[in-house]
Amino acid sequence: MTKNKYLVPFLLTVVLPGSILILFTVFGVTSTFNRKLSDILFHLLPSHYKFSKDIVIIDIDEQSIAKYADHPELGQWPWKRTIYPTLINYTKLLTPPKITIIDIMFTERSDYDEAIVAANTSLGRISHAANFRNGGFVIPRRGGELSMVQKFSVGLPEHVHFPEYDNAAFPIGEIGETAPFLHVVNVVTDKDGILRRFSPFTKWKDHYFPTLATQGFAAGEPYEVNVNGDEVYLSKENKSRTIPIDNDGLTRAYFYTDAELRNIPRYSAAGIIQSLEDLNSGAVETPEKLIVPPTLFDGKIVLIGTSAASTHDDVVTPFGLFPGVIAQAVFASNLIEGHILQELPDLWGVLLTICIIVLGMIILFVSENHLLRNFYPIFAVTSFLVIFYILYRLDMILPPLSFLTTFPVSYLIGFAYLTYKEGQEKRKYNNILRNLVDPGVVSEAMEDMENLRKGGEWEITAFFSDVADFSTISEELSASDLARLLNEYLTAMTEILKSNSGTLDKYIGDAIVGIFGAPIKNANHPLLACKTALEMLDALDKLRSEWVLRNDFTDSARNMLFRIGLNCGPAKVGFMGTDSLASYTMMGDTVNLAARLEAAAKDYGVPILVSEAIEMECKEEFHFRFLDWIRVKGKDKPVKIFSLVCRRDEVTPEFLAAEDEFRKAFEFYVQKNWEKAVSGFESAKKAFGKQDKTTNLLIERCQFLFLNPPPASWDGVFTRSTK
Repeated sequence: MTKNKYLVPFLLTVVLPGSILILFTVFGVTSTFNRKLSDILFHLLPSHYKFSKDIVIIDIDEQSIAKYADHPELGQWPWKRTIYPTLINYTKLLTPPKITIIDIMFTERSDYDEAIVAANTSLGRISHAANFRNGGFVIPRRGGELSMVQKFSVGLPEHVHFPEYDNAAFPIGEIGETAPFLHVVNVVTDKDGILRRFSPFTKWKDHYFPTLATQGFAAGEPYEVNVNGDEVYLSKENKSRTIPIDNDGLTRAYFYTDAELRNIPRYSAAGIIQSLEDLNSGAVETPEKLIVPPTLFDGKIVLIGTSAASTHDDVVTPFGLFPGVIAQAVFASNLIEGHILQELPDLWGVLLTICIIVLGMIILFVSENHLLRNFYPIFAVTSFLVIFYILYRLDMILPPLSFLTTFPVSYLIGFAYLTYKEGQEKRKYNNILRNLVDPGVVSEAMEDMENLRKGGEWEITAFFSDVADFSTISEELSASDLARLLNEYLTAMTEILKSNSGTLDKYIGDAIVGIFGAPIKNANHPLLACKTALEMLDALDKLRSEWVLRNDFTDSARNMLFRIGLNCGPAKVGFMGTDSLASYTMMGDTVNLAARLEAAAKDYGVPILVSEAIEMECKEEFHFRFLDWIRVKGKDKPVKIFSLVCRRDEVTPEFLAAEDEFRKAFEFYVQKNWEKAVSGFESAKKAFGKQDKTTNLLIERCQFLFLNPPPASWDGVFTRSTK
């Protein structure tokens, strides 16, 4: 490893993306983009809060304006102020609401102010709107404003950072002087023009005033305010709230969902006026049958606002354009229900992103697991979303900009650099690797590459071999000795494979996968495969003898054994890959069974395990020993399996006699006669004259089935649960 092996990857995957994030911060766009991205995530993630059931809206909507277009008092906007006491009084016909909050400003004098004044003094619990603003000339204080300050300002330390304004427009004259409560209706949009945050208080000339949301929380009851750093504590008799505020004195609102906003209880002012007329005229006998029953306002917090286009009171929310009164209702619901979000510092997002991209760099440049490299982006994005959602459920917002911008750039650059470096290595060894491909296959590929890539399906014999306990051998040898051992073993076995017209499919570590009967068709492919397997057994004996003479490697290596699985049948064969990199291979059930047989050979203690199809094709030339009926993993059809023992003319009478004993015992086994089966297998084991793993296996199985009888439908077939 060179000293600076990871310097370039670190610069590309950590420093470069980090520099992009620093540029965002320098240009002051992190806050805006964090909020935009969090809006998107809020749309994707499930909502976990519902809008408060305590809030209802009386809406001066398009229907109200249109219906009373010719009315002497309501014919044009703004309506005469005599209509508002009528609306307020209607809500108090039965059980009065907790408070009525008017989201319409009466800051200009009119001829009908006395109607509002009378409502203030007789109906009570009404909160009037004030509007603060910046710019223009600073208007000198007037006596009425001084009384507003004395009556409605909240005592807070001067250093508290709430939105501050130069000028104030309070309810005019006696309306303000008689108003039971006051609230400020100002809202502060973000730099992108979207309203996401609100403030519990606003400041004017060193005095603090509650906003509509705070009056909604108070609901006409006395409340206390305390400020501690970046948190505001609101408390009243039976409820308290902790409000996190940022450097602007604002807190992030929870905007619920688009459906929730559109389903906030809103009752048209026209419906209330019509209901009152029906009630007064006797047209409707009981209040419950009115268009807008007065019971809808019992014990509620009532907002009176406008949604008609001519009133020009719209704001842009994370869910699009909505009337301002809807946004105010959301803010009030947030405080009433405690649905308040806290925007975490950018540092949280940066630290999480650094952890993820550093881990990504390790996976790309230290780990050699290609599957992990490909799936890490999915894992990283999923992890971020899970963390974001968990914090969101805890009412905290993780800044998403650093991850969503930095991680993709980091991983893509890292992956591109890795691909470039690996490409260099592949090009360096390209000529060497080409020599490992079977020359016959290469020649035919060059002649008709397109046809071979399309492939075909015909009869082949699939060959699988694997070294037994190779993990133990590999742990005992150094890297160089292990490479030398494999080279000697694979060279000898591959030469035998090719000399018998076999095609090398691939090496899988110490495993050899071969094809007989393709790409050049050969009707004798099962015989050639059996011949190859027996010759490989002889070749391994010679290799072991040489290693013993040389005292080379370890005892485990010098006693190396292998297992071979053979099966013949139809399979799809052909060149598969790209124009620049392709290999000749095989696929299908025939191939899968051969692989399963190679694995199963370990259970039966035989070096060569074959299917019934091989036995049927080759029994005239080779001798096979019947072992068992099994179901391999993934298949329901039973398979009759055999061990390839030797050529037919080499089998001994003693071995045939032992086989006869074994077959008789197996018949007892299938008939569930466990005692006779065990006795027969014991006799067969003695007849084989050696420790026979197959008979031991079946004896143990009989003993188990004797204690755990199989169902009546048992057919004598053993089902393997592993590959």
